[in-house]
Parts: sequence; C-alpha cells; structure tokens
Amino acid sequence: MLNFLNVVFNILFDVPYSINEFEILIVLISISIILSIFLLDLVRGLSIRLNAFDRPNERSSHQYKVPTLGGLAIGIVWFSILLLYTILFEEHISSDEIYSFMIMGLCIVIIGIYDDIKGIKPLYKFFVQLFAFFLLARLDNSLISSFYGLFNIHELDQTYSVVFSCFVFIGIVNAINLVDGIDGLSSSLTLFFIFIFSYLFYLSGQYYYHILLPFASTITVFLTYNFSKKKKMFLGDTGSLGFGLLLATISLGALNSSKGIDVFMPINPALFVVLCISYPLLDVVRVFVLRLYNGKSPFEPDRSHLHHLLIDKGFSHAKSVMLIISFQSFLLLFNLFIIKDLVFHNQLIVNIIVVGLILYLLKRI
Repeated sequence: MLNFLNVVFNILFDVPYSINEFEILIVLISISIILSIFLLDLVRGLSIRLNAFDRPNERSSHQYKVPTLGGLAIGIVWFSILLLYTILFEEHISSDEIYSFMIMGLCIVIIGIYDDIKGIKPLYKFFVQLFAFFLLARLDNSLISSFYGLFNIHELDQTYSVVFSCFVFIGIVNAINLVDGIDGLSSSLTLFFIFIFSYLFYLSGQYYYHILLPFASTITVFLTYNFSKKKKMFLGDTGSLGFGLLLATISLGALNSSKGIDVFMPINPALFVVLCISYPLLDVVRVFVLRLYNGKSPFEPDRSHLHHLLIDKGFSHAKSVMLIISFQSFLLLFNLFIIKDLVFHNQLIVNIIVVGLILYLLKRI
C-alpha cells in the first residue's frame, strides 16, 4: 500500500518522493485528532438527546449531571483507525488480529452504551468480557505463557495459560473500570501505559505503536472535554471498559514469551507489567479487602477508593490525578533504578514494604 501511495504522490505532484511509515503515523494521528473533535461534539449532543447523563449521588465527585457516552466517540475513532491501518499497513499485522480486536471492541462498546443509558447487571458485563477474552485467546501468542520465575514458575502449559490469562484479563478490565471515579484518572492511567508500551513495541520492531499512538491522541483530545466546564463529558462504562480491554490485551500479549517484547523490559516482565498498572490493581485489591473487613460485599460501591479520599481531603481532580500518576511513576522508577539488581523475590518483598508504607502514610494524612 505504501508503494501505491508513493506512486499517487508522484503523479499528483510530479516530483520523486517516498512516503515513509513515520509520515503515515503522523497522518493517522492527525486523522485521529480531527475525528475526535468532531465526534466528541456530536456524541455529546446525542448523549443529551438520549438523556444519557451521569447524575450526582452520594458517591459522586461532581455536583451536576454530566453527559456520558464519551467512550462511544472514542470507540468510533478507534474503529476508524484500525480500518485505516489494515489498508495502509496490511503487511505488518494480520487481518485476523485486527478484525478480532474490532469485534472485541464492538462487544464492549455495545454493552457499555446499554449500561450507560439503561443500566445492566454486572453478571451480563462479565459474560461479555468472557466472550471478548475467548476471541483474544484464539489468536497466536496472545496469552500469558510464562510467570518469569514468580513462585519459581516459568513456562505455563496451555490449560494454565488460558485459565490464568482469563483471570488477569477480567481483573484488568474491571480494575480500570472501577477507578474511573474522578475526572481524567482512567484516561491518564491509560495514556501512561500506552506511551510506555508504544516505546517497547518500537524497540522490538513491532508495529502496534502505529495503532497505540493515534489512540493516545484521541484520549488526549477527550481529556480537554473531560476537564472542560462548558463542554464537560464523561467516558461512561463504554470508555472505561474499552480502556480496560486495551490494557488487558496488551498486558497478556506482552507476557507471551513468543511475542518478543519481554526481552526489552529492563526488569522481570511480570513485575514490569504490574508496575505499569499498579494503581488500579492496588486500589481495587485494597478496596475489596476493606469492604470484606467491614462486613460489606466487595462489589458494593462506596467512596473508599484512594482517589475519592483525595477529593474528600480537598484536592482538585487534576491534582489528585497528578498525585496518583506520580505515585505510579515513582514505583516504576524505583524498581528500574534503585532495586533493579535485586533478586526477583527480594524485589517483590521490597515493593510490598514500600507500598505498605505509602498506604500507611496516606491513611495518617
């Protein structure tokens, strides 16, 4: 396809010129930004017409009803980018992969829209996530194949790989969904993850970063709406579940030893992936333990998430997000530069101690 574009360019401008992949990436990012601005405005109006609002309640961090369905606009942009990618870079990634990603995304978007407008039982969402996982599982090198020495376990056989990957997949999807409680948090955590893994894919010579960076530009445009006073919009479950799907899919593939990306991670790959999504995972585990300790259902919503506590202490949404991203960055950098040379299990012990101290200090504050 690139050769065809080069020929078209030469005919149109009558000059010899070769369009390279970097320039195509810039085009995809530009298209993503333009589509995002147009569709976010369009979907915001649609959300108002459909009466799809996030209304304040005792757990909310906002005072007025806010249009939701922002995730729908992001989903449409992402589908468009995936289609363009199959046309422009058909030799770099299999159509089977792209179409599987699109069907997975479509399932999440449909269930998310219905949940945002009507509300849906968690069990139904679980079954849709399970279906999305099995679409992923049918692809080559898409599941966790090794524990990389955790508990002295290395390579996993097929059964354990599927079972453990399914557990991790469902866990990450819902962790990102559950931390979507204040402006910009799940979007910023997703951007944090995307930028790191785009760089790793670039180093490994895999072209997934051509998809991820346009996605990142869409999320960046959405953040301007999310923090806006006049055009404020929320992701809704459509967006937060979609972000969870993206992060879960990348995480599982990154921990497949046949994929080749693991060799570019500077520390143990399993620990590295966990550190890149440490806040959602730690916060969800912490909240579940607290609810069980207090005799509540772990799935009963409340305001015990750390980001809610920061808001209750007077931090703005933006400052709370910056503090959480700083916490996650600190953990990652601490492992990369301070305790990188420790034996893996000693690294785990040090991380548990550090996280415990941070949580204790936050509780004291």
